[in-house]
Amino acid sequence: MSAEQPIPKTIADEAARWFADRDSGLLDDERELAAWLAADPRHARAFAEMEAVWADLGGVQAAPDVRASLAPPRHSHRRLSWRRQRQGKPRRWVPVAVAASLAMLVVGGVQDWPTRLRSDAMTATGERRTVALPDGSRVHLNTASAITFDYRADRRVIRLLKGEASFTVAANPLRPFTVEAAGGSTTALGTRFLVRDLGEDTRVTVTEHSVRVAYPEGQTAQARIGEGQSLLYGPGRGLGTALRVNAADAEAWTQGVLVFENRPLSEVVAELGRYHPGYVRLIGAEVQSRRVSGVFSIDDPVSSFAKLQRSLGLRSVQITGRLIFIFS
Repeated sequence: MSAEQPIPKTIADEAARWFADRDSGLLDDERELAAWLAADPRHARAFAEMEAVWADLGGVQAAPDVRASLAPPRHSHRRLSWRRQRQGKPRRWVPVAVAASLAMLVVGGVQDWPTRLRSDAMTATGERRTVALPDGSRVHLNTASAITFDYRADRRVIRLLKGEASFTVAANPLRPFTVEAAGGSTTALGTRFLVRDLGEDTRVTVTEHSVRVAYPEGQTAQARIGEGQSLLYGPGRGLGTALRVNAADAEAWTQGVLVFENRPLSEVVAELGRYHPGYVRLIGAEVQSRRVSGVFSIDDPVSSFAKLQRSLGLRSVQITGRLIFIFS
């Protein structure tokens, strides 16, 4: 019998919300949960795993000396041990956030062994790695990314299995350099470009010279995009239109930073969260929509979250350094 496949993040996220609503008493009708569990065997498996994790944690029982407030002074950054508060009225979102975050952290943290076995090079969460290829080309792997190589006499093919990578290509007209990802292909016509798997879509960004993108792979639908341009392709959109981007910002992660200009806080936290081996949650729609501009380190994402918190006058609760909740 083959091993069970990892639960997709979309299902884990949905199961976490159901689990959190039920655990915190916010679920109005158990029949809705029952219908969701019956809709897909993976739903029931994800929910059962969360129940087991929560049971192992003893319903978040904790040490007697932990009496920290969940509403710390403004600009504070407080660490808490696992335990429900004994004093004061807890914020309503706390049990919801803790339950959902724990469940997603555990379910999403399972080692991706199928990808590891297939890959020739792979990075963990928060890791970046440069791979030198036999022809002199270089691949810079971003966080949680994986590739395979297929070098032949007449071609050079890299397959992006997941994540994101930057490619610096050694010129050789007799051996085209192509990156395949999610049913599409990107062939170098110059020096440097990036490819990122976004789940449903794939994004290609050119930082030097140009590339030719084909989607679906091997079909006549192709586009040539030049330096400082980016496009998306995928099953829901086909081959998208090239748009202008800031090439330096697009590859800033290769230098250990991310650059944002007037972006919603939810997007900034999601991007920084890719480098954090834990879980970060924004509490409240108003907080998520705050606009952010700045340069943030990905080598120390926890410090970057603290920088965001201070600059926007927000507060946070940090649990064991792995779970962070940011709120107004």
